[in-house]
Amino acid sequence: MKILVLGAGLMAQGAVFDYLQNDDVSAITVADNSPDALARIQKRFPDDRLRAETFDARDDRQIEELMKDVDGVFGAVHYGFNLAFSRAAIATGTHMVDLGGNNDVVASQMALSEDAEKAGVTITPDCGLAPGMVAVLVKWGIERFRWVDTVRIRVGGLPRHPKPPFHYERLFSIEGLINEYVEAPIRLENGRIVTAEPLGDLETLTFAEPAGTLEAFNTSGGVSTMPESFGDRLNNLDYKTLRYPGHAHAMHWLYHLGLFSSQPVTVGDATVVPRQLTASAIRDHVPEGEDDMTVVRVEFAGPDGEQHRVHRLDIIDTYNAEQQLTSMMRMTAFPAAIVSQMQCDGRITARGVVPQERCVEGNTFVEELVKRGIAITGLE
Repeated sequence: MKILVLGAGLMAQGAVFDYLQNDDVSAITVADNSPDALARIQKRFPDDRLRAETFDARDDRQIEELMKDVDGVFGAVHYGFNLAFSRAAIATGTHMVDLGGNNDVVASQMALSEDAEKAGVTITPDCGLAPGMVAVLVKWGIERFRWVDTVRIRVGGLPRHPKPPFHYERLFSIEGLINEYVEAPIRLENGRIVTAEPLGDLETLTFAEPAGTLEAFNTSGGVSTMPESFGDRLNNLDYKTLRYPGHAHAMHWLYHLGLFSSQPVTVGDATVVPRQLTASAIRDHVPEGEDDMTVVRVEFAGPDGEQHRVHRLDIIDTYNAEQQLTSMMRMTAFPAAIVSQMQCDGRITARGVVPQERCVEGNTFVEELVKRGIAITGLE
């Protein structure tokens, strides 16, 4: 199979690593607008199957030219381009996954499903970690446990050695991070799709070491299309982000001061977009993480006769020194690359713009995660 990776950032590197483990992948093209980023990825992966191309994500004709001779596309750039990439994939008859991150963009992609089906391609948006892997884990659980009516999803990417005041390090796109903090989270509540307060509903949870005690709070995007997919099966479904205690309070201050707002404000003689200023400050003052861990809990609950049952899947994944991959790279890029390879090798047969919880077989997906050294407790 031939693969096109759009973007040459951290998650693209994780994807390239994973694709290169598959002998059936005969060629990988990595495309980015930065020659320096392309040079870094070629230096990191000196494999004859890998080549680099510069491209402009705004040039639809160039995108189609890159896609026309490959079997699968991995979109690893800003979510604002995913709709255009989807149209190009349909035009060229190419399967595609992307890392998503914005509910409105995903809805626009879903509107292309009939065109994608006619073109004989599978486009799976919102792959990665959360949204992404957790959707298939939820599918795995509700198919396994008939009594489930409630699912709670808790996910966080964290530094192993947190430092004040934020107890956080940058592990993925700053724009994507802010988006999760400010957009209205959706959830299933008593069988209805409702919105929740951003950064609200704070709770404290305990995990095995090295995670320990963490806080969880509402963020957007993590459930993606699951409320629609599982609305006839579940009464309650929600998602929260995990951080070290104290982080949510700090983010509340920024949020309520308007520092995440996209509305321009006048300061003296200058016009400033607070969100852009905050993103710049985070980039300058919050270090990029390396020695990180990813913590995931998917909790299934419901009545089983006269009993109330609970079953948990937990993952605590850490930086892999041998692979030289952060946990966030592994936990985001590997699941998306798994879905991509399942599209290309025929294990995914559905056509159209199809969320992963509707087209990925749960047991097979879990087996692929385990093969990659992602340890999941609760599978027994």
